[in-house]
Amino acid sequence: MADFASWEREFPLRYVLVRDVGDEQDWEAVELLARCADAEGLYLPREHLDRTVLVLEGCPADSPLAVMAAGPGGRRLGDLMLEVLGRNNDWPPHVFELLDVSAVAVRPTAGAPGLVDLVLGTGLRDDREYGRPRPPAQPHFEVRAADQRITAPLTHCASVGGLYGRYPRPRPVRLIGCEPSPALLDGLAPSGGRSDGWGQLVGLDRFGGVLRTENFPLLVTEARPSVLGGALLDLTFADGGPDRPAPDCRRVRDLWFEGPPSEPGGWTGFDTSGRDEWQTLCRRTLLSDSPRGGGEHHLDGRHVTDAPGLHLALGEALLGPGLLLGHDLYWLRERLDGGARRPWSGTTRRPPGARSPGGWSGPTRCAATSTRCWRSWRSAA
Repeated sequence: MADFASWEREFPLRYVLVRDVGDEQDWEAVELLARCADAEGLYLPREHLDRTVLVLEGCPADSPLAVMAAGPGGRRLGDLMLEVLGRNNDWPPHVFELLDVSAVAVRPTAGAPGLVDLVLGTGLRDDREYGRPRPPAQPHFEVRAADQRITAPLTHCASVGGLYGRYPRPRPVRLIGCEPSPALLDGLAPSGGRSDGWGQLVGLDRFGGVLRTENFPLLVTEARPSVLGGALLDLTFADGGPDRPAPDCRRVRDLWFEGPPSEPGGWTGFDTSGRDEWQTLCRRTLLSDSPRGGGEHHLDGRHVTDAPGLHLALGEALLGPGLLLGHDLYWLRERLDGGARRPWSGTTRRPPGARSPGGWSGPTRCAATSTRCWRSWRSAA
């Protein structure tokens, strides 16, 4: 990527558009399609996802999802995964993401004692890289938790009304100030459009370092001279893919555009989606590689209001700004146990009565080795 990440212009380069051309000799090889000054329309609020109503017909009334939807406080069901399977495993499974699911109604299935229909309002997202899916001849549907550590299905059914035949409204993305490569110019039809699979839109910092990479469908609907002048083009793409970053992600990337943070606490003003993005940009580091060495470290817990906040606060306390032990409990434990030999201790400081998402309140102290510290944190949680 370093070969593509620079240009000689008065405004900075923020994105490069590439396409995978890897083979057995070099499976990471990519082809440059364009260098771009900016992107508009890439970042979408979560609520802009297409909403629809699905009817899961004939679910066991005693299945976990049915019980949850019918119970007190069961209206909000969070994020779920819907798998479409063939009856005899003769159909490759297809997965839909159900986002911000709410239970509209739970009603008995007509003529089927012990079964219920779950009427759900949901955001719907699926992998469109391989085209709009069609159902198998004899479909079987399973709903699972978004947390993959929960392996058992939450419910199952033989029919889902409202799932197929829907085409989400396209949400175009405009790449501004593009310096197209010959590969892209050769593919632009006289009408200004091309359809050629998928590429990757790579976000860069000011120094050419990679911030994030988005899967990006390469369907150009318009190409015109750029508002930035010169020989540049503004390219409009029909859609930006199903997994779009939220506006908070743009604010985070704008801060990181100038390089990794040098002061702690830059993430504290963001909500959970922005903190997730901040985590992704941090460099994963073993405790044994901490530039701060041993000794005592103080964790400022005032802004630990969600799981990303916990990991960011731990990373800053033990390693420094822009560094992270892990984004979940598994990697946190692995990197705490990652060869640390120097004695160290940590103290959390929270306002009186404050309580973290992990479940502990007040100061928690851990000392000596990383393993003992990890156990202290876990027992406190």
